[in-house]
Amino acid sequence: MKIPNSIIPLAYEVSKEFYEGNISLKDATAKLIKDKSINENSARDYFYNFKYLLEGKKFTRTLNADTMEYFFTHIFEDYGEKNILNCLIALREHIEYYEAQNNTTMRKMRSIHKKFADRIVEPTLITNIDQLYQNIETVELSLTDGTEEERIESAKLIKRGTCFVAYQIENELRFAPSRFLGYQNNKIFKFASTDIDGRETNKAINSILNSKPIIDNNLEKKYLEYCEKIGIKPQLKGGAYAVTRKYWKISIKNDFNSNTDLSGEFPEGKIVERTHKARERNSKVVELAKNNFKNKHGKLFCQVCDFDFEDNYGIVGKDFIEGHHTIAVSEMPADYKTKPEEIAMLCGNCHRMVHKKRPWLTMEELTKVLKTKT
Repeated sequence: MKIPNSIIPLAYEVSKEFYEGNISLKDATAKLIKDKSINENSARDYFYNFKYLLEGKKFTRTLNADTMEYFFTHIFEDYGEKNILNCLIALREHIEYYEAQNNTTMRKMRSIHKKFADRIVEPTLITNIDQLYQNIETVELSLTDGTEEERIESAKLIKRGTCFVAYQIENELRFAPSRFLGYQNNKIFKFASTDIDGRETNKAINSILNSKPIIDNNLEKKYLEYCEKIGIKPQLKGGAYAVTRKYWKISIKNDFNSNTDLSGEFPEGKIVERTHKARERNSKVVELAKNNFKNKHGKLFCQVCDFDFEDNYGIVGKDFIEGHHTIAVSEMPADYKTKPEEIAMLCGNCHRMVHKKRPWLTMEELTKVLKTKT
């Protein structure tokens, strides 16, 4: 059934009502299919795609270009620039998904994306070292503490990059792609890939660092090691366009503020530590794991040393325990979804001991160590 464009304004208003919780799914569907020019499934595509646009989430069921442009225009008016950024993220994810699935190019959708991205901001090249550092920190935060979509996109940038800034902080060497670093106040998804030019960003970085990127076999080896540690499988035969990777090398005296709360207990470095701990802070998964454990055992206690916080601290210790992710970051791709059964219940001391040794001590191995000492 071909859906007439005359229904688009109504579809927007009803989708908005549903998103804001002013109407149920059942009533929204009935309202939109009233004149029988649209079926229930198509009606719900409008509602859910509207929701995914505002939440910045990928959607798989497509809408026609006229509907998408109408939705973007009125979302911009009704919800402002901040929310249109989420829409751009969602539409970009949809375009990439749909084109890959159908071996096509969504030219009209790409045009809509560019039109509204251009209304928000024009890419401006960085001009000083502080702007470069700011973007390096953004890459780190997106890769470790970002949303699932941001982590995936950050991993793609590192996987596909051809020129990198290799930056030394204390004893740790990290890598960030020049194509992202070269634009002021950059954010993951801020610009579509067609809106940025790696050649221009390289010129900007050359000017700031007073040097050009070079082929360096030692840095290439370190880059591959870095990727392995954070669970990224890079292009082994050069970058995305079969170009040999090149590197600038710099030293940063002080670590970023976002890393100052880390203990440094991970020998792989603070990026791995932050990534691991961010996954352990996934409250929904950890709470589900705790509930499953409590339902099975009747209470929460350390699976290694049997320490029970409630027994030792009373009511203040009730239901207190730390959740430890038993899968190493290097074994998890960026889109990996933590499962409750992968979370172990550990006290703080056992948790740190598990983190300390490489390869990681399994809970069984740590239990054996404790029994040997007692």
